[in-house]
Amino acid sequence: MRVIENPSHVVHVPPLEVEEGTITAPFEAPGRYEAIRAALVEAGGHQFESPPPIAVDELFSLHDPDYVAYLREPHEGLGVPSVFPYGPNPNPRPRSPRTRRGAYCFDTYTPVLPGTFEAAFRGAAAAIHGANLIAAGESALHVLTRPPGHHAERARCGGYSYFNNSALAANRLAKLGPVAVLDLDVHHGNGTQHLFFDRADVLTVSLHGDPMHLYPFFSGFADETGTGAGLGFNVNLPLPASSTTREYEPALAAAIDRIAKFRPAFLVVPLGVDAHEADPIGGMKLPTEHFREMGRIVKGLGLPTLIVQEGGYNLDAVGPSVAAFLGEWA
Repeated sequence: MRVIENPSHVVHVPPLEVEEGTITAPFEAPGRYEAIRAALVEAGGHQFESPPPIAVDELFSLHDPDYVAYLREPHEGLGVPSVFPYGPNPNPRPRSPRTRRGAYCFDTYTPVLPGTFEAAFRGAAAAIHGANLIAAGESALHVLTRPPGHHAERARCGGYSYFNNSALAANRLAKLGPVAVLDLDVHHGNGTQHLFFDRADVLTVSLHGDPMHLYPFFSGFADETGTGAGLGFNVNLPLPASSTTREYEPALAAAIDRIAKFRPAFLVVPLGVDAHEADPIGGMKLPTEHFREMGRIVKGLGLPTLIVQEGGYNLDAVGPSVAAFLGEWA
């Protein structure tokens, strides 16, 4: 299997994250990428390549140019916001670095650091290159990158995400035919949902922990089904805390059935393996080998498939879980 990788990921090194006022070691760190790559090398059957460069304005198809310009600016310090827009009609008009941090971010887990833009931009390039290869006839590809992307909104970072890699890829493929996005990360991909919420050419389907108790808390509920032309083209399948294969399997079957009825030309899979039983922030109970079964089921759709790396934060589990999922294609 061809793996489009992001060697620039290593320049984004968060020194910490802030959880309800408590400073902790970052879960999203370079070791995640290294663990996945090592597991894929050990499993065999994968060929690694770096993406060609892209122009910055390719991000503007989904991301606000002012937001992109903010991420490109020189950044110093920890880059964590302390004040966020507020009021019934927030109009932040950010000017100083301090106010811009809050205007362009929605949590305290996602610092903007000196290497953040380069790492995130090259990840977006990898996803777009993967989409171009799928459009050219490749049957399946994996985009190995960090930081993740599916939480990134049009003009805000959050959830460790800065540019929405999966959405950028899906948007590129949608120029050629209908696209289904099957998000398997344990956390709801709020950014992907919102970017396509009013569109009928991209079906977004997400299996994730119930946002009543799991990040991102404010999106991912079952009654969020789209708006306007997109009504009915957003499907959320929230699962209770501590879900096992018993709860997960019928939800995945429902997701596959909805995608099959949509009859897309392409499939994009934001792949998080943080539903693993050992993940420190996921809260589900899936064993490693279940990811192999998930891969088999997804491959059974018989669609050109772009698999974009998202979460997974246990360094012992993340690599074997990704390798298991991709094993059906390797």
